[in-house]
Parts: sequence; structure tokens; C-alpha cells
Amino acid sequence: MPKPWIDIKSRSILEDVLGYKFTNPDLLWQALTHPSAISENHPQAFKHDLFPLAFVGDSALKYAIARYLFLNGSDDVVTSRSKLHDGAQTAIKNCDLAKMAHEKLHLEEYLIRGNGHRDLNETLYSDCLEAILGAIAIDCG
Repeated sequence: MPKPWIDIKSRSILEDVLGYKFTNPDLLWQALTHPSAISENHPQAFKHDLFPLAFVGDSALKYAIARYLFLNGSDDVVTSRSKLHDGAQTAIKNCDLAKMAHEKLHLEEYLIRGNGHRDLNETLYSDCLEAILGAIAIDCG
């Protein structure tokens, strides 16, 4: 197993900002490991990349939004599958996730990536945040 990706103090700071303390910190480690770090044998890369967790996080986020809309939406939303679907798909855009990941969480300080992928873009920020949401969803059961 590679050297831990982050010291306890830095992980604690990130968990404080997230508002969640991981029982399995390896999930957070994976959520912050880009595939380029694995392919370049980065010494701090986790053995798996963030994308499976991003899939889980995207699904969990859509579920949470759909549930909220169903429980709190107007009658026309609650009784319309297509309006629930549209609401869940459009409530939070990738650009909003990316902005949150960069401006509030400063994920660029934690993301483990290879030299060939140094530039951060909106897609990477949003994928990383979705991976963290997926890690939380799995960690909390």
C-alpha cells in the first residue's frame, strides 16, 4: 500500500469543511485520486481512481434532489414523473459543483493527479466532488 496521501491534520481540516468524518478514510483517499496518478505510479495514489465513486455520488445527489422535490414540490411536480426527472437532472449543474469544489472546498489542495494532468477544469472539479459525495454515501451506509 502506498504512503498515506494526507496527514491526519489536513484530513481533519477537509473533513471539517465537508462536515463529515470518515470511518473509512480510504474512501476519501480514493475519491481524491485521479486515474493519471495511478497510471504514472504517483507515490500517494490510491489503488483505485475516483470515477466509480463519482458515479455513486452523482446517483446519490440525484436521489436526494428527487426526494426533496417529491416531498416539497408543488402538486404538478409531485404528480409528474417527467417534472421530477427534469428537476433532479437540472437542480445542480456541473458548473455549480465545480465552483463549490474550488471556492469552498479548495479540492485542488487535496487532489492527487499525475504530471500529465496538472490543469484543473470544471469537469475534474465536479467529478471529484461527486466522488466525495459517493464516498460519504458508502461510508455512512
